[in-house]
Amino acid sequence: MKHIRPILGLVFFFVLYLWNFPIVFESNELLGRFDWDLYTFHVEFLRKSFLDFGSFPLWNPYYGAGFPVWENPSSKLGSFTHLLTILFPSLIALKFSFVLYFVLAAGFNYHSFQLYNKSSRLITILFVCFFQFSGYFFQKFYAGHMNQIQGLFLPAFIFYFLYTIQNKNKWIVFLVILIAYILLSEGAIYTITQITFLLFFLSGWEIYHSTNPKETFIRFLKIVTLVLIVLSFKWIPMFLFVHHVGRYFVPDFFPLSISDLYPIFFGTSQHPLLSQSLSQMQYRYWEYGNYLGQIPFYLIPLLFFTKRRYYFVLGLLGITIWIMLGKTSVFSPAGLLEQLPIYSQERVYPRWSLSVVFLYGWSLVMCFDTILEMIRPKFKSYVSISLLLLLFLHTLDVRKMNTKYLNEIFILQPPSESIHNVESYPITISSIPDYGSDSRMLQALRANVSINDIYENLTFYFSNETIDSRNYHGEFFLSPSLQSVKPTNWKPDSFTFGPLPKGQILVINQKFHPGFTVTNTEIKTCSWNGYLAVPIQTHSESLKIEYSLLNSFRLYNAKKGSQNCSVLFPRFFESI
Repeated sequence: MKHIRPILGLVFFFVLYLWNFPIVFESNELLGRFDWDLYTFHVEFLRKSFLDFGSFPLWNPYYGAGFPVWENPSSKLGSFTHLLTILFPSLIALKFSFVLYFVLAAGFNYHSFQLYNKSSRLITILFVCFFQFSGYFFQKFYAGHMNQIQGLFLPAFIFYFLYTIQNKNKWIVFLVILIAYILLSEGAIYTITQITFLLFFLSGWEIYHSTNPKETFIRFLKIVTLVLIVLSFKWIPMFLFVHHVGRYFVPDFFPLSISDLYPIFFGTSQHPLLSQSLSQMQYRYWEYGNYLGQIPFYLIPLLFFTKRRYYFVLGLLGITIWIMLGKTSVFSPAGLLEQLPIYSQERVYPRWSLSVVFLYGWSLVMCFDTILEMIRPKFKSYVSISLLLLLFLHTLDVRKMNTKYLNEIFILQPPSESIHNVESYPITISSIPDYGSDSRMLQALRANVSINDIYENLTFYFSNETIDSRNYHGEFFLSPSLQSVKPTNWKPDSFTFGPLPKGQILVINQKFHPGFTVTNTEIKTCSWNGYLAVPIQTHSESLKIEYSLLNSFRLYNAKKGSQNCSVLFPRFFESI
């Protein structure tokens, strides 16, 4: 029971925080203006694939001329959210996964903080609440940024990792791997990059102060290697996908100023519908919230009570704030990090506020721990009650700042779509009505149509022909005859055709990807003007084209013609 009581306390504060926004959970059709549609689309596709086709397809044909699923960090294939979509409607699954991750992360953060810092239960509860009830996570939740909610696990991963390099414990190593898998499967790229940065410094500090630095360093290398090997089935395809395809982000051109820090962390809510411009920083509207609240601001002087062993944490906090400000000078950390491959794709430096909240909360509660050690035992109970009351008031304050306009954030009735597709496979159209950022995607999927809109920030964007274009010859057609054909069997990641005439090219209205192979003949797929195509060199009674994850690992460069149809099959093209 003693171990259960702190968790019940965290549950109490969570319920207290959620008390004034039941609107978020009241409907299966409650769609947000912002990025809810983007992530609902991904999990809805997984749900549709399992229920309609009885499989976990690896290619999504409904969006941007098709894209791979397992490799794409946004797709959530293999995540807990993905599994929840089998049991619940997609939007409910996403919101339930937020609650699940919030509670699970609270347990991990509580346990790992006590394990590493050897602090009291009161201090641990203060840290978990300061971190998890910060405006960061709830602002991301409201905006539908469901790939950043997993930042809840950042403290647990760091504390468990630092503990394992000093102590042999296979169960803690298992928890490190589990959390890393959650981050990978949910596409929490920003959290992963920040964890890597923080562990680089914190692990070095831990090794330096270790009683046996050599043994600690060897254990560090072993744990890193183990995590990479065990999770290679996920991070290798993701790395290859991003490496081959590329990522394109609109950079932040204007750094923040020191004066912007107060409204970001301690000021009023900066939700998109209410916010005042903090500076000329792009993406500012949905990147800021009342992250820490007024009470932690008033407690800043307590940082002077920081124990000597946490001076390094305070220094790292200063560096992280400097990163968050952006490229303030030639020598700013943000400019230096851009020279590293993993950080050169960071889009919004204010997202480093996740690490700032973590480091600030860590430093602050350890100051409370120092003060409690200075107080006589008979007065500690009174101080503990005062701290819990302070935490209660803090929670009310942050909740008020971040949840007061929720009824303006969500759209209850999405626009109706009149397009009706009688085919089993999706028909490509240009677009459908919009009710907010990326809100076309989910409606297209439900109408069984494919749209060209792409919001993945990927440079392999390929605009295929739509049904209203004069060059549209069908989703599947032959060239040069331009005869439309239909598959005898269709799934999102496989197409089966009956007899096809010799001397034609079967063209599929999806972008070419090397992961597609012809499974029942020796014919190879190739790129026909960027489309997925199959040259019919001999008469075929049956042809099955399927996406394979293993084949997608092959290095390719379609622009150089390495898998261009005319290059691969020159004699065939001369004959036609």
